[in-house]
Amino acid sequence: MQKGFTLIELIVTMAIIAVLSGIILFSVTQYINKGKDSNVAGNLAVLVPAGEVYYNGNNNSYQDFCDPIKTSVVKNAISQMPKNPAGNCYDESKNPAGICCYAESQAWAACGQKFTDKNLAFCVDSRGVKTDINSADCKSSITQCRN
Repeated sequence: MQKGFTLIELIVTMAIIAVLSGIILFSVTQYINKGKDSNVAGNLAVLVPAGEVYYNGNNNSYQDFCDPIKTSVVKNAISQMPKNPAGNCYDESKNPAGICCYAESQAWAACGQKFTDKNLAFCVDSRGVKTDINSADCKSSITQCRN
């Protein structure tokens, strides 16, 4: 009598391990993407009070608030976000996070595409609104977040 495993037993064992590995990998990826979404939401939320400070110090105007070259707070917020080139609204060298930000003299809005759902983007605006919007709306020069 021979000791050891048959070829069929080894193949079945490897198949079970492969299926379990796939399930675990999928779950881990979802948690990582949820963490990236939270990072984007947190960094964009910082822009709301920063926008008010900018407005008060810029002759009651938001003009140029979204320019990462002219506004250090926007540049700092963008630099701390995970890279998401799928949502890119600016030159990659200025905005690797793919954040869209539009400002007029009396209003601004900034949004970033979510990692967990590519059809949604997290949006904040000068009114203090923080919500999910359609990612296509994120790229359409909005200055207010609307669901």
